Amino acid sequence: MVVPTYNERENIGPLVRDLLALGEEIDVWVADDGSPDGTAEAVREAMAAHPGRVDLLLRSEKAGRGAAVIAAFRKGLADPKRYDALVEMDADFSHHPRELPKLLAGLEDRDMVVGSRYVEGGGTSDWGFWRPMLSWLANKYVAVVAGVPIRDTTSGYRAYRREVLEETEFDRIKIRGYVVHGEMAYQAWIHGFRLGEVPIHFKNRAREASKLSSEEIAMALINFALLRFRYGLRPRRRAATGAGGAAHV
Repeated sequence: MVVPTYNERENIGPLVRDLLALGEEIDVWVADDGSPDGTAEAVREAMAAHPGRVDLLLRSEKAGRGAAVIAAFRKGLADPKRYDALVEMDADFSHHPRELPKLLAGLEDRDMVVGSRYVEGGGTSDWGFWRPMLSWLANKYVAVVAGVPIRDTTSGYRAYRREVLEETEFDRIKIRGYVVHGEMAYQAWIHGFRLGEVPIHFKNRAREASKLSSEEIAMALINFALLRFRYGLRPRRRAATGAGGAAHV
């Protein structure tokens, strides 16, 4: 499990405990962007309580969720444990640990599985009126201009088979922040991997979340529109990936 954080001291301890309780095969790595509230210290306390199952990737500056997740994925791929799958989620319980088993089960016949708000059984709460509308429109835009065959390309609750991340060209990713998910999904699709979605419920955090600037939104719209020109129009054919067995996450 990869959990990017910035000022999540109050949540990270309980989240780590809930994740580890789901199974001995699950490890948790926290990628913290130098939180001033003591998030890193809370992670170190979890590391002491659960030796060998919790790790901290401490970054020196706030560079955004996308950069933190990519750094943790690279570290995870190099780890001697040779993880079968890597999963990312939010730290504030807007993504709930109880839904993790659904994502892992989805990897039995898919290579990348997205926790989706926009498939049957999925949904959101505490979002007000405008935010869900804007999120829905953003995902429709990505579907039209990029053609990725999933409904929730911007969801940050997702699971990857190791093979998907091994072929991900991280250095080519131009989109930053939360919307890096769309470009990673496009790469997985164009590389011929099988994409899937499982329903999740997204509950908006109690305290105010970081807002995307107008410049970030404009750059994301442009970059999504250019994905087909940068990577190609159609996914390549590839042999089916093996399925079954417990994944080491």
